[in-house]
Amino acid sequence: MKEVGGLRMWILHVIDEFGPSNGVEIMDNVQMHYDLQYPKLREQFIMQQWHKGIHVHPHRNGDVQSKRLLPGSIYPMLKKMVSEGLITKHDDGKYDLTEEGQVLITNLFEHFQSRNEQVDRKPVSIENSLEEMNWQISYMENIDTKKIAPHKESIDLLIERLKKIKEMQK
Repeated sequence: MKEVGGLRMWILHVIDEFGPSNGVEIMDNVQMHYDLQYPKLREQFIMQQWHKGIHVHPHRNGDVQSKRLLPGSIYPMLKKMVSEGLITKHDDGKYDLTEEGQVLITNLFEHFQSRNEQVDRKPVSIENSLEEMNWQISYMENIDTKKIAPHKESIDLLIERLKKIKEMQK
């Protein structure tokens, strides 16, 4: 991942996930993904420090902090990635993956997929299930409504099932 660079990886990922996007959409999607990952990144940092024998107080923010992505970071990187042939900029101002960018992102995620399969997953719990559902809903909220429309029946069924679970709590 260091070879690709953190911001590059995020940009490639969000273009791959959401399709052609303008700079503001890319910036918002990168920020959203980072904000969702921040608690996990912080936990990983604390564990890395612990293994090195360094104690980091888990409630202090002096080590790893969530930072806002700025246009001064994203737009120069987009321009650089266009010049490197990883993405292309269309006449409508939207950026898309080139074939080279698609190959790179596919190789990156295949690498992480194979590593993740070797790592023990969190045990199934209500908290983990709700967290995963929240992530999936965040994803669905960002999809174009035209793409979701054909799945209305499935969504309605899920809503009804969740309502039943909620009613069981009364």
